[in-house]
Amino acid sequence: KGEFYNYSGCGNTFNCNHPVVRQFILDCLRYWVIEMHVDGFRFDLASIMTRGSSLWDPVNVFGKPIEGDLLTTGSPLGSPPLIDMISNDPILREVKLIAEAWDAGGLYQVGTFPHWQIWSEWNGKFRDIVRQFIKGTDGFAGAFAECLCGSPNLYQEGGRKPWNSINFVCAHDGFTLADLVTYNNKNNLANGEDNNDGENHNNSWNCGQEGEFASILVKKLRKRQMRNFFVCLMVSQGIPMIYMGDEYGHTKGG
Repeated sequence: KGEFYNYSGCGNTFNCNHPVVRQFILDCLRYWVIEMHVDGFRFDLASIMTRGSSLWDPVNVFGKPIEGDLLTTGSPLGSPPLIDMISNDPILREVKLIAEAWDAGGLYQVGTFPHWQIWSEWNGKFRDIVRQFIKGTDGFAGAFAECLCGSPNLYQEGGRKPWNSINFVCAHDGFTLADLVTYNNKNNLANGEDNNDGENHNNSWNCGQEGEFASILVKKLRKRQMRNFFVCLMVSQGIPMIYMGDEYGHTKGG
């Protein structure tokens, strides 16, 4: 019998590199480009699409594991068939392709996502390093300089360019920019899960006082820190991504 695998954090995960499934995905993407005229896709938890197909299925599965010759269910593939098909499709290769290059199963591929020279990546390392540097954590000056230069340590090898890096500080997951300078701790209480969901390690700094209500001096410092983040995004080589609402300081309350 088959088994469910959870690499998404949302239950059983799509068996992306099964021959039938990958053709279904390709057909869906082509429909959105041809009929709906979208000009690109951002793939959430895109590393799921690089994992090997379930072994219980007798259909032959192509692809080579990144490590070793033993292909087990969910093994990361060096040349995943689905990514290969998307990258070489005459229609899909002409649109923007952006990968969130990790998944909830522990696979992290920022800088190493199979790219065929055309995929860009959410640069999660940029986010983490910039947050650490701007809040004043020691030891991040060199890494921050790499971020300003387009993260060549991640993308230069193999001829990749700065535009392969989608630079961001905040996204729909986790803190907004205003929350990043207002809270040291998350406050996900409204959904009744006792604050257990969401990321705990946010590299945030409340600028001296926790929460929205703070002194005038602390509020001024928070605004300056937000401007620092925006300047960093705008002057760094690569493609800047700004979470809508951060430009006016919207909040989720932590």
